Amino acid sequence: MGAGRAAVEYRRRAEQHPWPPRWLRWFPPALIVMAMALDEATPPRYFFGPLLSASVVLAIFTYPPTGVAATGVAGCALLVVTEQLEDHVGPLTVVALVVLGFVTLLSVVLCVVLRRAERRFRHVQAVAEAVQLALLRPLPARIGPLRVAGFYRAADDDALIGGDLYSVRPTPFGVRVIVGDVKGKGIGATQTVATVISTFQEAAQLHPALSRVADRIDVALELDRDNPPMEPISRTQPAAPPADGAAPADELFATAVLLEFSPDGGAVRILDRGHQPLLAVRARATSVVETEHSLPLGMADLLPASPDTADRALEPGDILVAYSDGVTEARSATGTFYPLRERVQAYCDDSDRPVSPAALITFLQDDLARWAPTLCDDVIAIAFQPTTP
Repeated sequence: MGAGRAAVEYRRRAEQHPWPPRWLRWFPPALIVMAMALDEATPPRYFFGPLLSASVVLAIFTYPPTGVAATGVAGCALLVVTEQLEDHVGPLTVVALVVLGFVTLLSVVLCVVLRRAERRFRHVQAVAEAVQLALLRPLPARIGPLRVAGFYRAADDDALIGGDLYSVRPTPFGVRVIVGDVKGKGIGATQTVATVISTFQEAAQLHPALSRVADRIDVALELDRDNPPMEPISRTQPAAPPADGAAPADELFATAVLLEFSPDGGAVRILDRGHQPLLAVRARATSVVETEHSLPLGMADLLPASPDTADRALEPGDILVAYSDGVTEARSATGTFYPLRERVQAYCDDSDRPVSPAALITFLQDDLARWAPTLCDDVIAIAFQPTTP
């Protein structure tokens, strides 16, 4: 689930659409055969030897260096044999052999460079995936008194995380949760995501009051705003300002909802800091959870007083759904926003069995993909359900 599921989906898409495509490996030998067939079928004044060079260049993307060299050698051998059998050896044949030999040598060198770059890219990709999964850890199916399910999809298809965030932690005060959305999206917002998640994970274990946890995140974001994070320093260049996609230093904030489930799962405390309202599913009826709407995290200096929390009793079978605005702002082909509450209610009405978090999240993920195949923002949705005592 969560970023872990995003990683699985990313690998699945890569396996379904490998590059280069498997059928491309047949092109180099097919070009060689076609060149020889055309040379055999046409009068002597027509010469198709240059097609052999194209087969060697194409082999760079499909074969290892030894395969590229073998393609060039095979082309030279077939060219010589064909021209000798037809007694057409002449200046054009010699020029074609010299060009083919040079192209083969150059292609082998380029293939070696390409393979090294590919290995380096895969290593960097593996490291990036490990870092991203360390930030957004996969959700367990059950934590404490709760059943949990969720999905996460970054706006950037080549990234596992973006500007949305979540963290679910068991603490001495109950299971605490944060679901939020930082200013900005994509990879450029991950620095702020890291600040919010790391601060929450520490503060959630130490402070009995949920409002104090939010205060600690406010302070962390204010520190980042006063001391903007820089790009990593390489050996050849100094630190640079944050990449495109990150929020300007004076606009570092995050909308978030913080939850604290009681140790028995019978109640939840909610602190809304400018985020999307929770959805509650009780007895197949879907409703919006009313809370005090406050300013986002990182704007505590503009608050006249500390925001109040809201307490809500939970019954076995109740489901709370926390989500980001990427869900409700997803547009269909006609430009219509995704009607989350109505779609969830329709699913509950059509379901012939008790609604579970896993089934609800699976429906939301599939239904959202059908509604808006192309997403312009990061998307997250997590469902919580107290277990029966």
